[in-house]
Amino acid sequence: YNLPDDQSLRYQLLEKWDTALLRTENTFNWLNTPNGYVYLTHQADKVIVFERGGLCFAFNLHWESWVSYETEVCREGVYKVVLDSDGAVFGGHGRVDPSARYFSYSHEGRCFIKTYLPLGHA
Repeated sequence: YNLPDDQSLRYQLLEKWDTALLRTENTFNWLNTPNGYVYLTHQADKVIVFERGGLCFAFNLHWESWVSYETEVCREGVYKVVLDSDGAVFGGHGRVDPSARYFSYSHEGRCFIKTYLPLGHA
């Protein structure tokens, strides 16, 4: 496995993402929890949002970014970014503010947040 060592390739960025993802699992133990819950699969927007282990995962696979994208979440509270594939350390553009907080709100007995989802990232 010398691909990450070749600076002419971008595999070192993938290795950094993999390391960060494993660190997130070690911190939150989300893989060892019972089944998650899928809140949203929007075909036209190409967005997937699901919860597992108390974490909310949002994936935007579209070629457009979404500003103030509303999605259901598992509980009321304040949400923050734990892992961002658009981070500069992973070769992204760093468009998501890591210090941003997303405050949930209730509507008809369900909880929602509005968040920024940059194009093609998780």
